[in-house]
Amino acid sequence: MSSTAFETRAKALLQVYKGTALQERWAEATSFGAAKQAKAFWIRDSEDVVNIVWLNEDGIRDITWLPDTNESMFNFLRLKNIATFEIRESEGVTSSLRLGVEGHLVVHVVVPAQHGQIYWVANTENEVRELQTFLKAVLGEYAHTP
Repeated sequence: MSSTAFETRAKALLQVYKGTALQERWAEATSFGAAKQAKAFWIRDSEDVVNIVWLNEDGIRDITWLPDTNESMFNFLRLKNIATFEIRESEGVTSSLRLGVEGHLVVHVVVPAQHGQIYWVANTENEVRELQTFLKAVLGEYAHTP
C-alpha cells in the first residue's frame, strides 16, 4: 500500500462527507509530523461509522465519525505507548462489547490509560480482509519498537 493510494482514498471519502466533523478531525490529524504519509492504512465507510486509520513513522493516527450522533474523534498513538493488542472475531462480537457499531472482527488497541481505548471494527468481508492486512503491518512495526 502506498501513501498515494491512501491519500486518494481518504480524499475521496472526505469529499463524500464534505461539511462534517470528519474533515475537521482530518485537518487535526494531518497538521503535524508525518501527516498524510502512510506505511499502511485501513478505512471503514459504513452507515454506523466512518474510520480512517493509518500508520506512519510517527505512530498511528485514527479519525472516526459516527454519522448518527455526529460524534467525531481523533487519536494519535505512538507505537511505544501501546501495551498490547486484543483481537476478537465472531458473528456479532460487538454486541457483547457494547461498541455501538456492527462488526465481526474487533481489534482492541490496549493503552495504559483509563480513557481513550481504541477499537477497530470490521463488519464486511472486505473490511475484515483490509483490517487484517493493516494489523499485520502495525504488528510488524510494533514488534520492532523499543
